[in-house]
Amino acid sequence: MGQGFTGGGRVGPGLSAERATLALIAITLVLRFVAAGSVGLGVGESYYFSSALHPSPGYFDQPPLANLLGTLMLRLTGQVSGIVLRGPFIAIFAGTTWLMFLIGRRLSGPWAGFWAALLLNLAPVFSMSVGIFFQPDGPLMFFWLPTVWCLIHVLLDEPVHHALGWWSAAGVMLGLAMLSKYSALFLVASAGLFMLVRKDQRRWLTHPGPYLALGIAALLFLPVLVWNAHHQWISFLWQGHRGTTYRGIHLDWLVHNLSGQAMELLPWIWIPLLVELIRLARGEPATAATRLLIACLAAPPILLFTAVAAYSNVGNHYHWGTPGYLLLFLPLGATIDRALRRGGALSRVAVGGLGTLSFAFMVAVTVHSVTGWARNGLGGISRWLAGGNDFTVDVIDYTALESAFHARGLLDRHDLLVFSDK
Repeated sequence: MGQGFTGGGRVGPGLSAERATLALIAITLVLRFVAAGSVGLGVGESYYFSSALHPSPGYFDQPPLANLLGTLMLRLTGQVSGIVLRGPFIAIFAGTTWLMFLIGRRLSGPWAGFWAALLLNLAPVFSMSVGIFFQPDGPLMFFWLPTVWCLIHVLLDEPVHHALGWWSAAGVMLGLAMLSKYSALFLVASAGLFMLVRKDQRRWLTHPGPYLALGIAALLFLPVLVWNAHHQWISFLWQGHRGTTYRGIHLDWLVHNLSGQAMELLPWIWIPLLVELIRLARGEPATAATRLLIACLAAPPILLFTAVAAYSNVGNHYHWGTPGYLLLFLPLGATIDRALRRGGALSRVAVGGLGTLSFAFMVAVTVHSVTGWARNGLGGISRWLAGGNDFTVDVIDYTALESAFHARGLLDRHDLLVFSDK
């Protein structure tokens, strides 16, 4: 068996890491459904909803899987609501949490897996955005982790059993990730980089397994390619344009992007994640393969999309590098496990305090989204939450329009447009 990060142990009598993780999933599942039913669809979600009304093998800027989940829910229920459209994505994130635990347990022990899963649920960009909203990132993260699970079995286990079976499974998961979001291609580049850097892994370059995985993934992705071929490759041209338009080096854009990443992850989680990324280059030789694999999987999306922000005005797209941060929860979970077992009461207080602070922050944002308390009474707090632009305004439904149109006999008119300055 391959060696993982150092970890293991128990933190409390009578409670297993598995049960703790299942309790975490159950509690957060309920909280997410409550939140989903309390606020309207965001601007992006409304865009994906309109796409879901017209099922297609491809769309202007994204692959179809997330939109098709919306189509499925609309046809199964005949209802249009936040809970209906967000339901599959909330359920998917419950699976993402469990997969995080399984991989953490596989690499570092059960409690390291639990801490990784808990941290994932304390980082707002994952817990609130990926974990609730109707958007492609939810399925992407879900299928990203089982692809990594399969890669761990073929690249870290020694000896490798059922190699072609694991590579085939990796191909299926990769294909589904690619149907979720184009950034899933980072998995291909990262796995290839790992095989090139590790001399003992270069044998896979002449093995049929990786090519079988790529073939399966390409077959699943084929409808998107066919759709794009019939639409002048618009998706790839659009996404490529967003990352290749050079407008000179702007350090203010870079700082804005980094501060956005910090706020979406919370600074007290973001900084330790970056520390773990740096620490992956060091450690015991016995864990070198594991650390290198995680580094190869985590670093490219973080570094590339952060670098793009220095020369292309990507706006508030701080979340583009989140697939890389996703995997850094694994070594951070192992680090917390070690600290709790070695550091005594002080470490427990520190971890508990930061966890409580993270949860309180997300509760405050959720309550503000529903009530607008910070916007009405403390406008500065509202603006601070999003760097000067209160993003929670985006989840206010225009419900008054329906009543106004109905009163004027305009509700069934299809030749009218509504414009807004926001």
